[in-house]
Amino acid sequence: MIELSASDPFAGLHLPLVHGAARLDSVPPVRITAIAPLPGQTEALASALGGFPAPGEVLDTTLRLVWVGRGQAFAFGEGLPEGLERHAALSDQSDGWAGAQLEGADAQAVLARLVAMDLRALAVPSSVRTLLGHLPLLLVKQSETAFDLWTYRSMAGSLSHELDRAMRMVAARRALA
Repeated sequence: MIELSASDPFAGLHLPLVHGAARLDSVPPVRITAIAPLPGQTEALASALGGFPAPGEVLDTTLRLVWVGRGQAFAFGEGLPEGLERHAALSDQSDGWAGAQLEGADAQAVLARLVAMDLRALAVPSSVRTLLGHLPLLLVKQSETAFDLWTYRSMAGSLSHELDRAMRMVAARRALA
C-alpha cells in the first residue's frame, strides 16, 4: 500500500525570502475545516464553537475561526467539538490551501502593490477575501506589520513569485530614498 505524507506547498520555492524590511515564509501545514451553519442553526453553532465570526472577523476561541465568506468560516487547528455536524456542514480543506506569512515594516507597502484595498483600514485581527494580482486570496491581518495570506494550493508558486517581485521593488525604492 502506498503511504502518503503531507508536503509543504511552497517546497522548492526557497522560502523564507527577505528583501528590505519584508519577510515571506510559509505557514506550517495546519488542519483547515470549512464550516457553514445549517438553516436555523447559527446560534447553536456559535454556542458550540464559542462564537461564529461576522463578516471580516477573526475569533480566537479554542480554535481560530476566520470569516471567509457569507455564512462561512474556516476553523484552523484540531479539536472541533463533538456533534458539530448537527449544526453545520463541515468540509476538510487542509490539502487545498497554501498559507504564507508576510511580515515586516514594509509588509503593507508590498501588499499595496498587489491588493486593491487600503489595508490600513482593516482592524487587527480581521479577514477579507480579495485578489492578489490575479490570484484569489484570503488575507488575515494579524497586526499592522504581519499578514497571513491564503490561496489555493495550486497557486502557491504564483503567490510566492508575485510577493517576491513586489518585495524586491519596495526594497529597491527604499534603497534609493
